[in-house]
Amino acid sequence: MAEGGHIDAGVDVSSDMTGDRIVIRSCEPCMRKKSASTAYVICKVCNEHLCGPCSHLHEIYKPGQHELVVIEHVGSAPVEVNMKGMNMCQEHGKTIKFFCEDHSKLCCSTCAFKHRKCDNVDELTNISSQEGQELNHLNETLLKLENESGSIIAECKLSEDVLSETIASIAKQVDEMRDRIIELFDKAKTKMIEEADDFKADEMKRLCEINKFSSNVKEDINELLSVSSALVEHGTPQQKYIIAKIINEKIKGVETHITEQRSKFITSTVSLDFSAHLLSLFKEEDGIVKLQVERHRMHTDLVQTCPTENQESSEVKQETTTFNKSMSCSSDSALSAPIKPVTMDLLVSVDIKQTGDDKEPFLTGLDFLPDGRLVAVDNKNCNCIIMDDQLKILGTPYKFNTNPRDVVCLSQSELAVTMFDKTVRLLSVSPGNAIEMTRQINTSSDVFSIYFMTPAHMVLSTYDDSRPVRMITQAGVESDFDRVLFNNKTYKFAESKCTYVPSKNTLVLTDRYAHTVYVYDTVKGTSRAVTDENIQEPRGACVGPGDTVLVCSMMKDSIVHLTADGNILGTYPLDMKWPYTLCMNKDRNRLAVSNGAPGERKLRMYKVS
Repeated sequence: MAEGGHIDAGVDVSSDMTGDRIVIRSCEPCMRKKSASTAYVICKVCNEHLCGPCSHLHEIYKPGQHELVVIEHVGSAPVEVNMKGMNMCQEHGKTIKFFCEDHSKLCCSTCAFKHRKCDNVDELTNISSQEGQELNHLNETLLKLENESGSIIAECKLSEDVLSETIASIAKQVDEMRDRIIELFDKAKTKMIEEADDFKADEMKRLCEINKFSSNVKEDINELLSVSSALVEHGTPQQKYIIAKIINEKIKGVETHITEQRSKFITSTVSLDFSAHLLSLFKEEDGIVKLQVERHRMHTDLVQTCPTENQESSEVKQETTTFNKSMSCSSDSALSAPIKPVTMDLLVSVDIKQTGDDKEPFLTGLDFLPDGRLVAVDNKNCNCIIMDDQLKILGTPYKFNTNPRDVVCLSQSELAVTMFDKTVRLLSVSPGNAIEMTRQINTSSDVFSIYFMTPAHMVLSTYDDSRPVRMITQAGVESDFDRVLFNNKTYKFAESKCTYVPSKNTLVLTDRYAHTVYVYDTVKGTSRAVTDENIQEPRGACVGPGDTVLVCSMMKDSIVHLTADGNILGTYPLDMKWPYTLCMNKDRNRLAVSNGAPGERKLRMYKVS
């Protein structure tokens, strides 16, 4: 068999066997297509015989350099076939010259010596002439197998293309459905506003009539009062008698009119009653859209190398398996474990005291590095501190030139810190606890808390800005939560903080003086205001175990545990006054909490299970 070519049964081939040499005069590409063409040229580089049409295609489509020579110029010079080492003994590295029939083994001279006691060991020069027809038959089988494998490769490519096409259409289908829903809501919104405006116009007209009539009555009363008040002090008995009779008569009419207007006075409000079908969609959460997968299994009987008389032709059967899989990466809701309250065990506690000329430290931001080290920023002394699991300071604290507010770990060695001067400072932390500032991002708003959203985005809470929460990239590009409708409130300094649950697309915002925790679904655009007697002046928040949320309830000296939907799971009293900020490690089994009570400041580490 020539390198790169096959010989098919039924094709005229003139060949002469001389050791490892074979002379071929048929076009090899045509033979692979099971057609017979006479070869006119040979590519000396590729060692391939070609007819006229195939020689042109050979140079165009086969990469590399080629040297085509007309066969008649070459004469009948034998073409050496590269057997790629298959004619060498793998054990001894010698040329194969014998075949042991007893062990069905090709042998070199060394192997033949080992098989000298075997009854049927023959030299290849004596028996190889008998193998021509068998080789043709085996070649035919190889061609069939090649066709089968090529068919599988083609089917795989087709399957890849079909799968890619269907997956590419998923986003379009979801977008189309979303646009239809948005259009439906826009129409409903327009209709509701028109109806509300019509109702308001009718109510305003009715209220205006009541107001006008009551104003006339009041003017009459004031006129009588001005006369009666003067007569009380300076009137004669006759004047007082007259006005008393008049007032007495007037009062009866005024009382009747006021009673009548009171009966007409109604305070009106409007609200929305959403369809039960719509509300049921929200209950389904991630299940509103499901991915339907179809698999078509192909069974092919492999072509046998030694086919029997009764061998059946290849048969293709199809099996289709259809199942539903939620688009959410989480387990099916029916199988997922319920979210449970956690237990907190105190591991270590340190009192935060004033030392030397420093002010009393106030830790306003905490976060864990991935390796378990704790990072804290001291707002009063403008420091960034690294601590171990026993809350002992490691290395030398980094000194800022202004007050830091909050900190978040972005990677194994990078931190982001919000500052008083409308900046976010990016710091690097070495394994030896050395801290350096790498760059600074300027922000358009005054910012306080900061939290990790995605590897490219951070979430910032603001103050003195109508947008209470914003997003920012590490390149400094700011953006807003377009789908989130905030409560139209501009917070002052230290009145709100935020956190973000990436797996739930949930933004959490604490409203200190409203004693409320707001939970926003940034994809659906829905929101929930969570109030409870245990939520009093909520401050810092962080993501808790199982993608839940932990919030400091400052005036209750406790932590409130909520689901990402805003359902309260539990409350955990702390032996510290005014808990201020908190954070959890990446394994969600360690919790650090600091407080803000002057003279009683602490930092504590808890085991969470």
